[in-house]
Amino acid sequence: AFGQAVRRLALSGTPFRTDNNPIPFVTYENEQSAPDFSYGYREALAEKVCRPIVFPTYEGDLSWVSRGKEVTARFADQLGRRKQQERLKTALMHDEWVNSVIKDADAELTNLRKQHAAAGGLIIAMDQEHARHLAVHIKAMTRTPAHVAISDDPMSTQIIERFASSKDRWLIAVNMVSEGVDIPRLRVGVYATNVQTEMYFRQVVGRFVRMQGDLPSSQRAYLYLPRDPRLVEYAEAIKAERDHVLIELARAEPRTLFDVHPNEVEPFIPLRGVALVHGRIGDEEEDAAPEAGAAPPQPDTLPLHERKEQLRQTHKGLVIQVAQRSGVEHRRINLELVRRTGSRIENASLDQLKRRIKQLERWVEQGYSERR
Repeated sequence: AFGQAVRRLALSGTPFRTDNNPIPFVTYENEQSAPDFSYGYREALAEKVCRPIVFPTYEGDLSWVSRGKEVTARFADQLGRRKQQERLKTALMHDEWVNSVIKDADAELTNLRKQHAAAGGLIIAMDQEHARHLAVHIKAMTRTPAHVAISDDPMSTQIIERFASSKDRWLIAVNMVSEGVDIPRLRVGVYATNVQTEMYFRQVVGRFVRMQGDLPSSQRAYLYLPRDPRLVEYAEAIKAERDHVLIELARAEPRTLFDVHPNEVEPFIPLRGVALVHGRIGDEEEDAAPEAGAAPPQPDTLPLHERKEQLRQTHKGLVIQVAQRSGVEHRRINLELVRRTGSRIENASLDQLKRRIKQLERWVEQGYSERR
């Protein structure tokens, strides 16, 4: 039927793969996709189709039993992949941690509803049991029930539609709000799932950034996150896209959510989780990026995880500067750093972090180049 076709049109809202394999029909240059036309969050912000989004992030004092041994860690601590997954799940399963985050998110929603009476919130839960459990806490916290949309409920589609057309505060969903579902009144979210892929994360972000024409132009959205290193990396990439646009503007003037299953982890027992607010990625008043080369002192007496955290903060500021000066996407810069150092930022050793920072400083001074 298409034997005479001379052109092929490939469209994607998420033009990358978690497994890093090439995407069919996509042209690559220097191991990076080279689309003929790209319209993303940056362009949508510039044309005021999308809202800017802020990511409040939360640390935590967490402990759990893994393979018969008790483990205690924060999100800033370097762990292997399995324990990273266990740490995230511990935070999300522990009432003290997750309730603190939801309480802050609900307070933000209350504040937004003073100017936007229909503003709503969405919590992405891990599974059906988790969703129902969070609904109990929402009702106790707000004295109003949350809508719960789960896949085994035959009324789930109607529940989503009813929430979309109402002024109710909260919807809790597990794989039930697809990219085709349009709820522009969503302004506040809680990322309470243990799925850690970039595609899933960006699809969740997409639920909150749709502008409403009947509201003032300043329509910030908020997505509350655990300070998991991978989630923070994704949030920083989106922030870099947003910052690039905001700087330019200032100078110029079946409904199934995300075809993904949570990461499987071996059995473990969550023991304790205390949420500690860490910062707000994308809120410049509270999350100013450090200047290039402004790393705080790193005496050898500091614990290794604190020295690494200091370097990561310096690294973060440098990546943002390189992205803003070069116009290169945050994700592309990080992929090049992975290629050069052999490690992702969350798993980098002290030496690898220093090598990353040295390379970033070179790009700040000389301009970004994948050959230099």
